[in-house]
Amino acid sequence: MTADTTKRSTISPDNPLGIKAIDHLEFTCDSLSSPTRALFHKLGFAVTEKGPENQELFSQGQVRFLLRAAPQGHPRTYFENHGEGVSTLSFQVEDCDHAITEAKKRGAEVVQELKVQEDQNGTYKTAIIKGFGDVHNEFVERPNTLFRPGFEKFDDPEAKPLKQRVSRIDHLTNNVPKGEMKVWKEYYERVFGMKVTRYFDIKGVKTGLQSEVVQLPNNSVIIPINEPEQEGGKSQIQEFLDLHKGAGVQHIALMTADIIDTVGELRERGMNFLDIPSTYYEDIPNRPFKVEEDLGVLESRQLLVDGDEEGYLIQNFSETYVGPLFFEYIQRKNHWGFGEGNFQALFDAIERDQVKRGYLE
Repeated sequence: MTADTTKRSTISPDNPLGIKAIDHLEFTCDSLSSPTRALFHKLGFAVTEKGPENQELFSQGQVRFLLRAAPQGHPRTYFENHGEGVSTLSFQVEDCDHAITEAKKRGAEVVQELKVQEDQNGTYKTAIIKGFGDVHNEFVERPNTLFRPGFEKFDDPEAKPLKQRVSRIDHLTNNVPKGEMKVWKEYYERVFGMKVTRYFDIKGVKTGLQSEVVQLPNNSVIIPINEPEQEGGKSQIQEFLDLHKGAGVQHIALMTADIIDTVGELRERGMNFLDIPSTYYEDIPNRPFKVEEDLGVLESRQLLVDGDEEGYLIQNFSETYVGPLFFEYIQRKNHWGFGEGNFQALFDAIERDQVKRGYLE
């Protein structure tokens, strides 16, 4: 019997743009001497390629962050409006021409039509549509060689790899002003073909938030969208919007196969994570899942656990490091939730910190 070598297409009614994965996130900064560069090294990333016009590609596992200190254009505009942060979400697609054509048909606002570049490695194609706030959504199709024309391989002498590195971006959480959550939920449904998989309405002692999660069916792209419970006033989401001066990426969740080792090493490197009250761990044996890890070790690493009868996840959240943006680390054990059972504990912990800092009274 002859093996079937036909290439399976990613384009389908559930994935109309043919998205394969998150290709990279572009971080805008003022110069490459930015503290964000040192942060990426602390997180275990290494510069694997250098590009023209002050661009460095940081990589770890399948995760790529492009740090760009551009003097003009969209990156500069983003920096002047918001400071350092994620200015572009880039998606690897099967067929860039198809992706931009289909996105346009579905009502997306095109920022850059199909752009084709050639070099000795092959053909590179990109196209860009507008996303939430000042964030762009880019489509990328390239050969499996260099990042893009003009980039060169680089052996980073400052690299400090983690013993247990992260493997991929698990999800990206975006914060938008009150009234825009459903607008952007509908946008991802209409343009990307994503489906809503979860809805949260979280209330703390003083504030609250609402969130909807949209994603592709194969879990390759997962995007929670948060908005504050009420317009104006003070809240966790509103504080981000005020500091960032508008909608933006609130946090980046990075998947690891051993969160105890990953977070443990990051703590040793000086990364700060949310403090979890000891009372949280007393209730874990009563919840509907069986944890294999030692609860004492989880408490010493200040890790949160959530799940159901089929599986569970372990997670924690760093302090803010790039403007108001922070990082989440997550290990999944047959569970694709978001720590719903932890949301209240997390929300309350952030609210306590806001009271301590004087933001909430």
